[in-house]
Amino acid sequence: MPSILQKLLKSMKKNMVVSMTTTRIKDKLHSNFVSDWLNQYEAFKEGDTVKFTVTLFGIDNTSYFYKNKAAEKLGILQKLKATAGEFFKLGHYTKAAKVYQKANGYFNFGDVANNWSREDESTEEFKSTMDELNTLKLTCFTNLVVCKFKLKEYQSVIAITEQILDMAPSHAKALFFRGKSQYLVEEFEQSIATLTKLCQLQPDNTDFKAELDMANKLKARELK
Repeated sequence: MPSILQKLLKSMKKNMVVSMTTTRIKDKLHSNFVSDWLNQYEAFKEGDTVKFTVTLFGIDNTSYFYKNKAAEKLGILQKLKATAGEFFKLGHYTKAAKVYQKANGYFNFGDVANNWSREDESTEEFKSTMDELNTLKLTCFTNLVVCKFKLKEYQSVIAITEQILDMAPSHAKALFFRGKSQYLVEEFEQSIATLTKLCQLQPDNTDFKAELDMANKLKARELK
């Protein structure tokens, strides 16, 4: 289904009737609305205006993430991570970020932690799965940071890395992108503090030292 119709349906109420028009025909229309009784290539040509009338008769959706067992939640989130990873490889950073944000939402709003199915939390299997979910949480948050940095959304990077550092105070990747983003938005003192901590954690890393030097240079330039 075309994304525009998905967005339309999400905004509709039961029994509502909505009409929309489009001029985007050709392959997009044909692939989204395959028909055995209508040859759309003959009926429409590029540039024609097509009107859709949509009626929402009802919604049949009983699948709620929080109701899944821990192993099922892990599987769903691993698929989301894989999808986001494919978008990232193609350079589609905005799409990748949206998928990571969806995954992160399940963590942030308590859906992952919600043991609705009342699994035995004392079993080794349950504990192991929850450990995997916690590791995946950190990975998804960190990957979202990389996407946001690629998109030059530096304030978002700073906000997300704060959450990561609450979970893992010595997370090198989070500190790196946080410090770099801070000096890119001219928060030089904060950047120096962040990158100093990073260099103390990994004193032999020349890349980290170079970023700290850059922050100090930019701070000195500001003072001139």
